[in-house]
Amino acid sequence: MKKSNVILVIILVSVLLGLDLSLKYLVSSYLNTVNIIDNFFSLTYVLNDGAAFSLFTSRTYLLILIALICLFFIIYELKNNLDDRVLSIGYSLVLAGLLGNFIDRLIDGYIIDYLSFKILGYSYPIFNLADILIVVGIVIVIIKEILKERGKKDEVRSK
Repeated sequence: MKKSNVILVIILVSVLLGLDLSLKYLVSSYLNTVNIIDNFFSLTYVLNDGAAFSLFTSRTYLLILIALICLFFIIYELKNNLDDRVLSIGYSLVLAGLLGNFIDRLIDGYIIDYLSFKILGYSYPIFNLADILIVVGIVIVIIKEILKERGKKDEVRSK
């Protein structure tokens, strides 16, 4: 386990979690809707008591349980992959995003969303920084794992 990667993880998770919670506080305190780019992007304050795409609406306890399971899994994977800087970053992003939404749901029973996009007349579900962190982190982990598997197959072929 590299000490520098542990420090990187702690700093990354702390900064991103703090940024996510701060943005949600600012949005909930000072924002309704602000058009940034007409017919494309706006900041819109929304309370979300469900999961992605309004799944499990009003199932707060179920969503808290699912989040806890995911948090334990991510922490386990992070701990076991601290020697890999890319995986450490990927899992750190997921962890920060999960914690950001988990804290919201645990304290308030809902998540604050605020990023609203409309593309070709379709309004996409409103989301937040924590959601972005989760998605980007998962994409990093998946790409890294695919490349790792591809490397193993190439290694076997070369023998």
